[in-house]
Amino acid sequence: MRSVLRRSRGVVLAALAACHGGSGADEPAGPDGPDGGAGVPAGPPAWLGVGGDRFPALPQPSSTRTDLFATNDVCAQCHLAGTDTALRDAKGRDISPVGTWRSSPMALAARDPFYLAAVADELQHRPSLTKKVEATCTRCHAPEAAIELEPGLTAPTFAMLTSELSPNGDLAREAIGCTLCHQVQAAGLGTGQSFSGGFTVGSERQIFGPYLQPATDPMRTIVNYTPMYGEQIKASALCGTCHTVITRALDANGGEGREFVEQATYFEWVASAYTNEGVPGPKAATCQDCHMAAVDLDGTPLETPIATFPKNLPKRQPFWRHGFVGGNVLLSRLAATDATWLGAPVAREGHDAQATASEAMLRTAAKVAIEGVKRDGENVAISVRVTNQTGHKLPTGYPSRRAWLHVRVVAPDGGVIFESGRTDAYGRLVVRGDVLAESPTFAPHFDVVDREDQVQIYESVPVDAAGKVTGRPLDAHHYAKDNRLLPEGYDRKNRWSVYTPPIGTTADPSFGSSDVVTYRVAKVPAGATVTVRFLYQTARPKDLEGLAAQPTPIARKLFDMATAAPPLPSLLAETTSTAP
Repeated sequence: MRSVLRRSRGVVLAALAACHGGSGADEPAGPDGPDGGAGVPAGPPAWLGVGGDRFPALPQPSSTRTDLFATNDVCAQCHLAGTDTALRDAKGRDISPVGTWRSSPMALAARDPFYLAAVADELQHRPSLTKKVEATCTRCHAPEAAIELEPGLTAPTFAMLTSELSPNGDLAREAIGCTLCHQVQAAGLGTGQSFSGGFTVGSERQIFGPYLQPATDPMRTIVNYTPMYGEQIKASALCGTCHTVITRALDANGGEGREFVEQATYFEWVASAYTNEGVPGPKAATCQDCHMAAVDLDGTPLETPIATFPKNLPKRQPFWRHGFVGGNVLLSRLAATDATWLGAPVAREGHDAQATASEAMLRTAAKVAIEGVKRDGENVAISVRVTNQTGHKLPTGYPSRRAWLHVRVVAPDGGVIFESGRTDAYGRLVVRGDVLAESPTFAPHFDVVDREDQVQIYESVPVDAAGKVTGRPLDAHHYAKDNRLLPEGYDRKNRWSVYTPPIGTTADPSFGSSDVVTYRVAKVPAGATVTVRFLYQTARPKDLEGLAAQPTPIARKLFDMATAAPPLPSLLAETTSTAP
C-alpha cells in the first residue's frame, strides 16, 4: 500500500530530533504567553443544533470468510459464552474473547463516529488527495480490508468503510478483529518497520495464542485455522504496531513534509519503568497485562476453558479478557446514545458497561496530593502534586486527549473564592461563566497559577508548518506543546525517547512523571476548603468545534450523539485539604 504511513516506516530512524520542530527539544509553550487564555461570553457550542443531512446508519455485520480472514461471528461459534460455565466468571458474567471484544474500541475502531467525522473532514478539505487520505488511517482502523486490497496497491475507501455491502466492506467494519491480531507474525515487531501498521500477516492460516500445545483438530475442522503458540501475542511490540503512528503533513499538492509522531504510546512504554524489553524495568508489565485484565470485575484471577467446544478442554490460567479497556470513554458514551447507528451487535447496556470499565481504569491512572497550604497573611500558597501511575505518558495516544487540574477554594460560608479548571455542561473550560478561549491558541505549561483563567492542562498540541494550531491529522507538522506527564522511570537516553521529549516544560524543575503546581490565592479565610480534582477528556470540545466549521453529514451525526453525551471529563483522582 502506497500510503503516507507506510512510507514513513522505512525512514523512521531518520531525522529523529527534527520530528518535533525547532531544536527538537523544549519549545515555547504557545502564543498565550504567561497569562493563559482569556474568557469569552458563554453560549452554545458551534456543533449544537447544526442543521443539514445526517449520515445514515452503518451497515450491520455480515458473516465473511476470505483466504486470510474471518469475521468475529465465525470465532463466536466456540469463543462466545453460552449457557454453561465455560467462558464465564464465578458470577456467571461473560468473559469470552468475542463477547468482551464486541464493545471494545478495537471492535469499534472503524465505526467510531469521531474517527469517521475526522476522516470525512480530511476528505472534504483535500478533495484531490482522496486516495492518500483514505490510505493513511485504514491500515490500523480497517486492517483486514487493507491487507486484502494491498496486492492491488489500493486501500479501503471511505464508501467501503461506511456503506459498501461486500466482503471487503464487512472486513473493513470488522476493524481490529480476532483473525487480524492472532495472525500477526513475530518477525520485525518492535522495529521501525513495524510501526504505523507495519505488522505482517502470514498466508498459512496460523492462529497464534498464549498457550502451549493447543488442541488443533477442532479449529482446523470447523474454521480451517491452525492454532499455535506464539510468544508475540503477549508482547507490547504487537500493540506497538498501531499504537505508534508516524505521519507526514500533506501540502495542497500531496507533497509530504517531515515525519510527525502522532501517537507514541509504545515508545513511551519502552522508555518507562514498566518495560519488559531488553533489561526489564522494576515494574515490568506489558500492554496486555493492564488493558486485558486476567481478573474478573471483583479482582479474582480468571480460570476457564478457552472455548465452549469441545467440552473436554482444560481450564486455562491466566485467561485474559478482551475488552481492551483504556481511556476512550467518549466512544462508548457516544455509541450508547444510538447503538443501532453504529451497526455493531452491541446494545446500549454493553456500551455503558464499557464506559464504566474505562472510567474505573482511569481512576487507577494517577494520584493527586496537596503537599501543603501555606499562609502569608490573608493569602495562601497551595502546593499540588499530580503523579502518573501508568507505563506511558498521561494522557497518551491521539492528541485530542488531555488532562487538567481543577482547583477550587471555598470559604466556610460556602462562597467560592477561587476556581481554576471548571467545565460547563458541554465539557468546555469556563471562568466564572465565560468560556476559556482555547482556539486558535492554547494554554502554556504553568509552574505557578495565580489567576482563575490559568489552567494547568497536560496535553500535546499539534501545529501546521506555519505554526498554527490544527485539528486535522494531515496538517500536523510538529508539536508546539507536549507537557503530558512522563511515565515513571522515563529514560531520556532510550533509543525511542528522542520522539517523546516534553515540550514547553524547561522552566519547571518539578516536571517529570509527577509535577508540582503552586496555586496562589488571595484573601482566603482560615477553615476554607481546598479541593483538587485531576480530570481527563477523550476529545477537546474545540475539536468538535473544528468539525463544525464545515460540517459533513457524518459530523452532524456525531454532533447529535454529542448533544446527548457531551465530551464531559472523567475523574482521574481527587483530594481535599483545609486552609490554616
